[in-house]
Amino acid sequence: MNDITSNQLNQEQYHAVHYRGGPLLVLAGAGSGKTRVITERIGALVERDVPEDAITAVTFTNKAAREMRERLEKRLGADKVKRLRICTFHALGLMMIREHANLVGRRAKLSIFAVTEQKSAMRSVLAELRLPTDADQVDRLLSKMSQLKNGMVEAGDNSVAAVAERYDALLQKMNAVDFDDLIVLPLKLLSENMEVRALWQSRCRHFLVDEYQDSSRMQYDFVRLLAPEKSNLTVVGDDDQSIYGWRGAEVENLFQLQRDYPSLQVVKLEENYRSTGSILQGSNSLISHNTERLGKTLRSNLGMGKKIRVWQAETAEEEAERVAAEIRAQRASGKLKWDDFCILYRASFRSRAFEMALRDVGVPYHVSGGLSFFDRAEIQDYLAYLRLIGNFSDDLALMRAISRPRRGIGSKALEKLGQFAFDKNSSLLEAALMDDFDHGKANVLRAFGQMLVECEHVFLHGEPDDAFDMLLDRSGLEEAIRKEADDEDEAERRMGNIMSLRRWWLRHSENGGDLTSFLQHIFLMADNEDDDPEGQVRLMTVHAAKGLEFSHVFVVGMEAGSFPHKNAVAEDRLEEERRLMYVAMTRARHHLTLSYAKSQRKFGQVEKMGPSPFLKEIDADILNWVDKEADSEEGKAEAKEEVDAHMAAMREMLGLD
Repeated sequence: MNDITSNQLNQEQYHAVHYRGGPLLVLAGAGSGKTRVITERIGALVERDVPEDAITAVTFTNKAAREMRERLEKRLGADKVKRLRICTFHALGLMMIREHANLVGRRAKLSIFAVTEQKSAMRSVLAELRLPTDADQVDRLLSKMSQLKNGMVEAGDNSVAAVAERYDALLQKMNAVDFDDLIVLPLKLLSENMEVRALWQSRCRHFLVDEYQDSSRMQYDFVRLLAPEKSNLTVVGDDDQSIYGWRGAEVENLFQLQRDYPSLQVVKLEENYRSTGSILQGSNSLISHNTERLGKTLRSNLGMGKKIRVWQAETAEEEAERVAAEIRAQRASGKLKWDDFCILYRASFRSRAFEMALRDVGVPYHVSGGLSFFDRAEIQDYLAYLRLIGNFSDDLALMRAISRPRRGIGSKALEKLGQFAFDKNSSLLEAALMDDFDHGKANVLRAFGQMLVECEHVFLHGEPDDAFDMLLDRSGLEEAIRKEADDEDEAERRMGNIMSLRRWWLRHSENGGDLTSFLQHIFLMADNEDDDPEGQVRLMTVHAAKGLEFSHVFVVGMEAGSFPHKNAVAEDRLEEERRLMYVAMTRARHHLTLSYAKSQRKFGQVEKMGPSPFLKEIDADILNWVDKEADSEEGKAEAKEEVDAHMAAMREMLGLD
């Protein structure tokens, strides 16, 4: 490391941290310390007496934002960090919508619709238009609308435009927004209201954007409005890790910066502190085949280390068994933990064979991307009540809450209530509380509404724990959960989830938050829920692994047609697939194994497979084709090491050590 500064920044990092000349692009390679650089830069700005309220930093995950905050708190103290805006793009958009709600047709206490609520709203719109409401139709239209909102496709089909107009009107009526609106509405606001734009430009006088290669066209426009041509914009990104084209990310945004900001300074971070030289040499040689890149070459300060291993197996099952046995063996023979190991694959279906193999040898594992905490039925049920208390206009929340638990309110009663609400131009809850609502279930609906009004009062004026517990009791949810559970263990597990939500609410309240901000915070957490289990081998797609690192990484399923995926090749997206492979390789710190099966069973038939073409693009000098080089000295040494490790694993399993 260069000793330019007391905190041991290297020369390029130091330049990026202390640069004062206007717009700056920090082209940060994998493992080059980009998070450190962006947090050090924020710290340096504050220490230069830049007002905290004039600094805004955005990134793409809650975890990254939290890590930035934690690092800065150690350096600057909690009080100063509280005044900084460090959040995701969508959280920043939400701040704008809440502050200027009246300018976007909303009220401050708005609801944010996740996927479940979006689907319900879309079904309601389609039913009103007398169009099919099947799941495929709903998903297709929501996807099309999202693409339109994010500028991924041009407006074409008038019928889609009509549905989108009705959908947006329904959300506005319910004082709600969906995830796309958190970018679209602020962008519209900044574009059309010069006063609002000037206000937020002052709050973003120093604007820092992390993981910029993951930005969409809409987010790029967002940045341009907040940070004009000669502003103090700092962008940190890596064109070689742009892997989210399928959801709107555009690597072109990095190239466009140099055109829109002519005075842009570019600093390249090429010293890698994560991976050995062999892993980086292999990664560099692979990614050099891409033509759409700004260009950099990572160098390691950890020495060359071991060559990258390539394994070939006869079948996918054999491949999984070999990886599982190797993990068990390495864990038994060294000072390694289970969470030092990670198995990466291109498509999620690959996990099944590896789960079975790991179970067979007693290896604990975690598959990333399982059922989210926020998707569990009991959490969705309780949140429906909270959403309704926070926003009486949230008709979708009422329709879920009224049925959990069942109160004898069927579709006919809700239809009658809906017509009455339409005539009165009110929400369903407000209509239920009106004295002139006349129906056989009117008293039940009125009692339900009154219960929510009373709970709202306690949430506003009472103790947070009393409010939560009162709603849990008065709603009947706890009783329903215990009654519906198959056994006591399931009941306790589901109630344990509710208690976890309770703890989050109390912690949020202790920090001065109210119910509205809690619900909005929960939504943003749910969209990007952290998934970081300890003490288990990790199984995940390469997309899910971005930003993570492990001592031992196995990239499996390296067959032609699988990685790169045949659809991506057909659609001329080979460069993004190569970037995906580059990300997979650079997750490894010390040991990297690439494996493939010579045959796969598909639709009951055995199909012969060949190795991925990416294997031919990696510098041959640092590849060890273990099975093909068994007779070489290196191959014999590798085989002996593998046998010794497996014997150690057997002794451990038999309790002989």
